[in-house]
Amino acid sequence: MIQTRESALCNELAPRKMKLCNMIQTRESALCKLRKKYRAKKLMEVCQLDSNPLIQSLSSSLNVDTSRFLASIVRNSKHKPKGRRWSYKENILAVSILKRSPRSYAFLRSLFPLPSRRTLQSLLSTVQFRIGINAHVFSVLKDSVQTMSDKDSMCCLMFDEMSIGEHLHFNQKSDCTEGFEDFGGHGRTSRIANHALVFMLRGLRKRWKQPVTYYLTRGSTKGEMIVNFLLKVLDACHNAGLVVVATVCDMGASNVKALKLLGVPEKTPFFRFRYQGIAVIFDPPHLLKCTCKLFL
Repeated sequence: MIQTRESALCNELAPRKMKLCNMIQTRESALCKLRKKYRAKKLMEVCQLDSNPLIQSLSSSLNVDTSRFLASIVRNSKHKPKGRRWSYKENILAVSILKRSPRSYAFLRSLFPLPSRRTLQSLLSTVQFRIGINAHVFSVLKDSVQTMSDKDSMCCLMFDEMSIGEHLHFNQKSDCTEGFEDFGGHGRTSRIANHALVFMLRGLRKRWKQPVTYYLTRGSTKGEMIVNFLLKVLDACHNAGLVVVATVCDMGASNVKALKLLGVPEKTPFFRFRYQGIAVIFDPPHLLKCTCKLFL
């Protein structure tokens, strides 16, 4: 067992002095813990917008996010990179900038003290986005819809299938091996997935978009499965208070078959879900590509 220099010196002392030495080490350890606790409490106080006089004077003419951004810059500019700290809301603001434009975030980070991408990735890894209907995502959408108007809650549901590389990965957090064919609530198979079917919502009047669910398949998804997944996503959107007025997809064979199973006629591309008409729209870039191929 490796001993420190102080502990070795204490062992060489007399019993009374050894007792005093151990007492000093115990008090120093308790003092160190109190200092760490004080720093954490002080950090929470410093993160408040009203604690900085400069930010307090500017807060009357700036919004909350801008004031918080300036407060983090002023606070962390005095520290070295390893000594900088950010609050949870400041990290969320940094994530929103990074997702909007990674290049812009890299440029801003070269000018201002901002969290590193590894810090933001560790924050995003805490959000579990599992296969199938994600209750957490729709819960957040339900809270956001309550602050929207009726027109802002109108959206379209887009779904598309993409090829992915075959790969198996053991997820320690969920204690399962990922990469197999997975249909969410419909179970998994032993086949390795090479396609992903993704559903995403896009606002019509207000500019917002959010991926809501995905499925992993081996080969192209069958039309019957697409119908099942589509109806489940529409049901989850309805429960969250969203108004889906249209679906957008390409002219893949599985998608065309799924629309036929929904009873979509060629002349009136609509189908009904819970007494509401939903328009069926093919992806315009895909239509132009198919038209170009027909002319060729």
